[in-house]
Amino acid sequence: MTSDFATLDSEINNFLVSTSIVVHGENMLARMQALADAVGNPERSLQIFHIAGTSGKTSTSYFVASLLRSAGCSVGLTVSPHIDTVRERAMINLVSLPEPEWITEMNEFFTIVKQSGVKPSYFEFYMEFAFWLFAKRGIDYAVIETGLGGTWDGSNIARQADKICLITDIGYDHTEILGADLATITREKSGIIHPGNTVFAYAQDAVVDRIISDRAKTVDAKLYTVSSGTTNFMARNFNLAKQAVAFALQRDSREPLAAPQIKIAKQINIPARAERIHYYGKTIIMDGSHNPQKLQAFVNYLEQTYPATSRTLIFSLGNNKLATMDESLQILRKVSSSIILTSFTNDSLETHRRTSIDAAALRSAATRAGFQNISFVSDPLKALRQATDSSSEQIVITGSLYLLYHLRPTLLSDS
Repeated sequence: MTSDFATLDSEINNFLVSTSIVVHGENMLARMQALADAVGNPERSLQIFHIAGTSGKTSTSYFVASLLRSAGCSVGLTVSPHIDTVRERAMINLVSLPEPEWITEMNEFFTIVKQSGVKPSYFEFYMEFAFWLFAKRGIDYAVIETGLGGTWDGSNIARQADKICLITDIGYDHTEILGADLATITREKSGIIHPGNTVFAYAQDAVVDRIISDRAKTVDAKLYTVSSGTTNFMARNFNLAKQAVAFALQRDSREPLAAPQIKIAKQINIPARAERIHYYGKTIIMDGSHNPQKLQAFVNYLEQTYPATSRTLIFSLGNNKLATMDESLQILRKVSSSIILTSFTNDSLETHRRTSIDAAALRSAATRAGFQNISFVSDPLKALRQATDSSSEQIVITGSLYLLYHLRPTLLSDS
């Protein structure tokens, strides 16, 4: 039994190396099912909220979990990617397990997996660990965020009839895998809907609405279309979560949430999603918006919720976002004329060691977008220092979540 967190994490990563390149399709789901079979199919015993979509999945997942906690329920929550620690992949009551507790549980799970002969991907391994842990702890509800897509996502082995599905805003992201048009992407996302499920989905593009409706009718699922009446994306995500939770509480003969409970649930801090902190006299807003749809929603939210007379942006994107780089920067130009471009690397097996778009390409795109003050600082921490030394009252850090991995620990420890 491994008793050190870093050592155990390294052992797991070494075990998963041979399957770090994931084929998105039927073979992927078959491997996930084999893993689930090996550990006793824990997902089948869980009451699940399953969240898919292009934008808003993580915040909606957190809001569902927070509302359920306010109702007095025990809740398991798994999101991806994690922000600060891999332990966020299997939270109980919105809290990551302490390292000693995580080590004990993971040692037991890892032993079973090694003995099974199944070699899962990074995402599959931690998704199944979440299912396994939640079932072992006997939680009331499990809130499960998809990793990529829906139909072939590892989380989609959860097919029980009492599952509640939430479909957030659908747009263009990971098109090289999920498809180049909204119809194809929506079919993939709506693949989490199975016979007997109850579905809550935003009213959005007519093509998206039609395909979700068709999927629900085909599998005899009940669809509730939600209209929030606001462009505030956090309020929009909270409203979707609130309606789904209200349904579950009524269905399961639990007390409905009172207004004070709802207010408390809404105040949850969601890491790297419209997250505000104070840092050396500056207001810092962090949000991992890495595609145009997410960035437009974030910009609208920023202007409505945290108006400022001056802002400096810190920005970078993964090299898989080159095609939407110009559009993303054009959206950000609406809230500032000053931008500090930076870089990052990420060594996770899940991202196959992703790097950021190179300096020259970012600088050229920022120039085309009309930014007046443009600088490139390769080290994210030095970029942060340059921003805090500026006269701007607000600093906005956005783009890739992996950029925030480099900055958020420093911001939280020094704030």
